Amino acid sequence: MKKKIVLLVVLVISFAAGNALANDLLNPGFELGALGRFDPPNVTNWTTVGTKGWHTGNTSANDFVHSGAKAVKVWWDDTSLYQDISVIAGNRYDFSVWAYAFSGDDLGLRFADAVFHVKWYDAGSTLISDEEIGRFYGAKVVGEPCDPYDTWKFISGSRTSPPLAVTCRVRLYLDRHDGAFEIKGSIFWDDASVSFSYGASNPVPEDGALNLIPFEVTALSWDRPAPRQVGDTILCDVWFGTDPNMPGTNTKILNKQDASSVAISSLASNQDYYWRVDCYDPDGANPEIKSEGQTWTFNTADNCYLSYMLGDINKDCYVNFADFAEMGENWLKCNDVSNSNCQ
Repeated sequence: MKKKIVLLVVLVISFAAGNALANDLLNPGFELGALGRFDPPNVTNWTTVGTKGWHTGNTSANDFVHSGAKAVKVWWDDTSLYQDISVIAGNRYDFSVWAYAFSGDDLGLRFADAVFHVKWYDAGSTLISDEEIGRFYGAKVVGEPCDPYDTWKFISGSRTSPPLAVTCRVRLYLDRHDGAFEIKGSIFWDDASVSFSYGASNPVPEDGALNLIPFEVTALSWDRPAPRQVGDTILCDVWFGTDPNMPGTNTKILNKQDASSVAISSLASNQDYYWRVDCYDPDGANPEIKSEGQTWTFNTADNCYLSYMLGDINKDCYVNFADFAEMGENWLKCNDVSNSNCQ
């Protein structure tokens, strides 16, 4: 009974926490790592370039964070930071970050823009293409219109990873205006995010769930992404099995169906299972778009001691001669205390 309660709690938490898309970046809010100037220390999970940057916190009136206790600050165009993430070619990804320019720092950001940028690489680390997601526009001269100072700007955009892409480099930097001799002011970055926008989400069982009771896991379910064109229906494949290499030797248990769940049965004890949901978007009159999902996993507990086979008299999870011996030892014995003939 205790294991059943734990499983129920895990599933409830997975439903509550699963409403938001997973962030593929590590340390996206820059909360990990010691505060200080770039090189050293570097920001945990991010690669920093140059020294004119700080891993900063909300420790003074001139430090600005969007959420949490830390952010990063850059003030020259030879300094930047980036992170590489794995991607699947042809999938659509959502990118976002928050940017802030302080008017009290050299009267605000001037002679440069703050740029949120991505690069796509193939399996041989060859650059395929690069794209700008957006920027915080700095002034070219004092008083010229630019993005508002002293307020956080949300920069976001969606991009489709090109053919052969396996890696995306997410980069934050300052881009000096043409002809500018120097840069004034600085930019704060916080709460970066990269998420797979057109993939299945909210898996049940939850990705990474442990010690699930085999006979209680009777279905897989997920949320489908919204179609690109209103009125279209997303169809799904489901691969399922014990091979961590997807699809590998796993079985396609659902083939391009209008479904958000599929029944499963006869799971083994103490087994790791892997599954993936691929989605097909008709995309209106355009060519159909297939988005491969992420590989999710869960494992099962020992089924023994939760249920027993008929004939397992000693409840050791086997029906064998030990059960016959116990039955023979108690042959014709009676434990009915109300029966005077009971021996």
